[in-house]
Amino acid sequence: GNMTRAHILESVCLIMWLGVAIFMFTNFVPFASSHWEGPRPLTIVEAVYLLSQILTTVGYGDITPAFPTGQVWVAANVILALCLYSSCIMEVTDRINQRLEAKAAALIKSYGSRCGESNDEDAGMRAGQRLIDWNHSPAPVDMTSLINSGTAFLFWCTVGVFFWHYFPGEGKTWLQAVYMSIITLSTVGFGFFNATTEGGKVFGAFWMMFGVATLAATIAAYCELMSTIKAKERRNVPGEKLKFFRLIQNYSHVSSDGLDKGMDSYDFLKFCLVMKDTITEEELAVIEGKFEHLGGTPDGVVDYQTVHEAECPPRSFLVETPRTPRTPRLEK
Repeated sequence: GNMTRAHILESVCLIMWLGVAIFMFTNFVPFASSHWEGPRPLTIVEAVYLLSQILTTVGYGDITPAFPTGQVWVAANVILALCLYSSCIMEVTDRINQRLEAKAAALIKSYGSRCGESNDEDAGMRAGQRLIDWNHSPAPVDMTSLINSGTAFLFWCTVGVFFWHYFPGEGKTWLQAVYMSIITLSTVGFGFFNATTEGGKVFGAFWMMFGVATLAATIAAYCELMSTIKAKERRNVPGEKLKFFRLIQNYSHVSSDGLDKGMDSYDFLKFCLVMKDTITEEELAVIEGKFEHLGGTPDGVVDYQTVHEAECPPRSFLVETPRTPRTPRLEK
């Protein structure tokens, strides 16, 4: 539903690049390899195998352009391909995350409706809770994502080990197969071991794509887990308590005779936002300074026209409203 012209153009460019690259690789650009004698263009299988190495950045080095002109052309195409492919992968990942978040929100909403809770009741319950739960013990670290992605990576590693060991014509030893699988899926690709048969190249083209994706997911899950652990250990409860007493004193009003006048709604809003780290005190000061600069009245009002003139986006950012065609008047 959010497909834009940039999305379409990017996808079309990637498909065109794949088509042009395969056409050039199989017809015009000579390649050298230890798999054959002398420079020659690639077969379809070899071209797909090489493109998988390029897109996954494995780069065995077993198939390379034979002449300087072809080397420069391939090098330029590598940069273009990585930009297009990486952008598409990020877009797909973002779409998947959005769908998962929407599913989770729908499940939570469905569970709340089954339990007879309305949004108003939920808001009322949250309004009665503390801003900071001082007695709340940190939630246990969730390793589900890391376990799932790590299991998927081990699965593709294992598939590779068995294939490279048992497939006729490949015949790697168990240790060589393990080494090749890990080096390939980690995108290091030293190239000491690589596919030597047509079947191995076809398998490797798809195996690399799936295996590298699972490793990327594993690394992302690990980084997210470590970030959660560090944030958990970084929490400074004594510092949060000192911050609470400082803020409640700053935003409360005391009369000249020492009577506590408390906070008005604006002060309480500022207190909550700063206490929850939604905004800093410096940012609040900038906003209040902006209000004074616009000439706010003593009763706390800035008129619409003043705000519109000060903050309205440039005309180039404004979307023109389509005009409704007028109905022609009938002459009597």
